[in-house]
Amino acid sequence: MKRLILILLVLAALVMTALAAPRLMSDPGLVSIEIANYRLQMSLLTLVGAVILVWILISLVVGLIRWPSRLLRRQSEKRAQRQLENGLLALTEGDWRRAERELGKSLSHHGTTAGYLAAAQAAQGQSDVEARDQWLQLADRRFGRKHFVTDLAKARMLAAEGRIEEAVPVLEALHLKKPKHTGVLRLLLQDYQDLDRWRDVRLLTPALRKAGMIDDRRETELAVLAACREMAAAPDLESLEGAWHALSRKQRAVREIVLAYARRAGELGHSEVGGKQLRKLLKAGPDRDALRLFAQVDDDARAQRIADCEAWLRQHPGNDALHLALGFLYLQDRQYDQAREHLEKSLDQTPDGEAYAALGRIHDRSGSLEAAAQSYRNALRLQQGRGVRALPAPGTD
Repeated sequence: MKRLILILLVLAALVMTALAAPRLMSDPGLVSIEIANYRLQMSLLTLVGAVILVWILISLVVGLIRWPSRLLRRQSEKRAQRQLENGLLALTEGDWRRAERELGKSLSHHGTTAGYLAAAQAAQGQSDVEARDQWLQLADRRFGRKHFVTDLAKARMLAAEGRIEEAVPVLEALHLKKPKHTGVLRLLLQDYQDLDRWRDVRLLTPALRKAGMIDDRRETELAVLAACREMAAAPDLESLEGAWHALSRKQRAVREIVLAYARRAGELGHSEVGGKQLRKLLKAGPDRDALRLFAQVDDDARAQRIADCEAWLRQHPGNDALHLALGFLYLQDRQYDQAREHLEKSLDQTPDGEAYAALGRIHDRSGSLEAAAQSYRNALRLQQGRGVRALPAPGTD
């Protein structure tokens, strides 16, 4: 840019000289300079030429005086550039000690934010926390405190060190500054998952979609997964209910989320809590997983659930999942004949280890020891991935 300006000025001077030359040739003018008792007279053209000549001579003298220092500075810059390249190559190779040494030499001559961050990474590779933080502070000072890139590098290093809980607040602050920054979002997603903060994962999914990291389908899948994990991690019924009611109405109708909610409620000893949601899900049609959970119930609600399953069975005759659920419910209700009948109808269509184990208990209670033993063996064979064998005919014991 400076060279362009100089060229334009020279061209402008030449144009002005060409325009003024005819007039100066006819009347060159006279310049008189008096200093004390001395008088110096010359034409205007001679004065201009003398000034230009003096300027050229002074420039040459100044250039000659500054030439050694410029040469030294140029050599120093080349050396610093070479050290920077060597440091970055060593960093790529994982030679942390050499990388920090070379980068430190380069940065002592000319510090850059990228160089300081690279040196901090090299110190991190040596588990030298103190040196790492010093390099990060130098990077901060270059462009002011709490520089975005520096904080992002610090958060990444904290997470790599296993200090994820310290990295998350830094990343959340950066996310507020740049909501669509993919690097911040990617780290936040990973850290939330590592900390089992599934509610935060679920709330982060719209930002991931807006940043173009996932599409609508993937956003839905990730939100459902996070909600299911959130349900499974609920420590008590109050937390479970809070997580459930924090979901949107659309999410509370998703099959996987309903199953996770009902499953965790049963694990906490409150199977009745999930019964209402399971009933809504099952009204749309038999669902084997939902019916398994529906069959896990306390004494007060068992009669109603048996009635519900019988009604659904009339709508879907011969459905093996409904027969299985009724078998479990009747077994819990100590109606053994009914339980055996439904379990056998279910097993005729779909082998199931849990159903065989339940049928074994019924045969054991009725004294059919051979049938009970074969039922237990079938349950074990299914667990091992093997096929089942037919039960002995009634009355062969």
